[in-house]
Amino acid sequence: MEAYDVAVVGAGPAGATAARFSALGGARTILLDRRPELGHPVQCGEFLPTPAELKDLFDCDEVIDETFRVPPGTILRETHGMVCIAPSGREYRFPLEGYSVSRRAFDKALALDAEGAGAELRHPCGVTRVRDDVVSLAGGGQIRARVIVGADGPLSTVARSAGFSVEREMFRMVTGTSLGTFSDEIRLYFGQVAPGGYAWVFPRRADANVGLGVTSIPRGRSLGTLLDRFLRREKISGATDRTSWWVPIGPPPPSAVRGRALFAGDSANLVMATNGGGIPTAMISGRDAGVAAARHIRDGRPLSEYDTLWKRHLFQPLARGHRIKHLGDRVVARDRFLSLGMRYIGASGLDSMMRLRWPRRLGGAR
Repeated sequence: MEAYDVAVVGAGPAGATAARFSALGGARTILLDRRPELGHPVQCGEFLPTPAELKDLFDCDEVIDETFRVPPGTILRETHGMVCIAPSGREYRFPLEGYSVSRRAFDKALALDAEGAGAELRHPCGVTRVRDDVVSLAGGGQIRARVIVGADGPLSTVARSAGFSVEREMFRMVTGTSLGTFSDEIRLYFGQVAPGGYAWVFPRRADANVGLGVTSIPRGRSLGTLLDRFLRREKISGATDRTSWWVPIGPPPPSAVRGRALFAGDSANLVMATNGGGIPTAMISGRDAGVAAARHIRDGRPLSEYDTLWKRHLFQPLARGHRIKHLGDRVVARDRFLSLGMRYIGASGLDSMMRLRWPRRLGGAR
């Protein structure tokens, strides 16, 4: 049986970042992923805020500086604003600096960073079960690790094996690629176009990432037909390379530690509820998991230090974002009321909500 200090399951942004910081901390680390190609299929809108925008959301500037790297070669287009479109068609604009990235390139770059730090990358290599300190691999074979990081998404095998669960609502997502010329604003569409969630258009060089996320699918519809209806309505060309997936929305957990397992990113529910973004929080929580794992191996520090770290960096804004979304879902269940609510809080209020803050007209930051 192979032995490592730290085994990281899942080589997305959370896992690759965890493996990088675990290896940098001196732990013998292996990074496992079931996919033949990292970053594919694309299960993401592929939008990232700039580090400066991220620092406006989370009060951990130094951690963001050392963690949140967007390799220039992965950037497809810079964006400079967001437009939120109400069911009535009224548009609300506010500034937002960010990038559309290629997840196929971005995930590979993060995994290469982990390898460069000393972690061993192994894929395709699926994990079928984790029991105590033993990771069972698809096709046979086992790995023993003193610390296991579950970064394998909302349907985490590690979480299931460890009995780790969180309060959440699972959003169903579909995304695809549409050819055409688009402005440098990202566009979000709300209402029955995407029940309980939103549809989006994220511009890239010669095309756009288009998609939608919903809490429920109306009878007689499917994710694909909902996306087709949205594209026809907006006169956008049909979407190719479609992929569907799940995004967990809920409050941050009271603890992301279960025995010798640490959970980061989507597996721990660390998603921004008001905008659905999960890559930055995945990378920050991955960093914290890797740091805590290495300290445990090197210095015998308790794994509970991981909770101390990620809560310091992420908990309050994520918890506030969930409260804002929970209230909004209760108040604006119908398109007419949603349009009125968006008009009431205006562009500045929508900007605040996207930044995980209460709109001023609803009481300001709480």
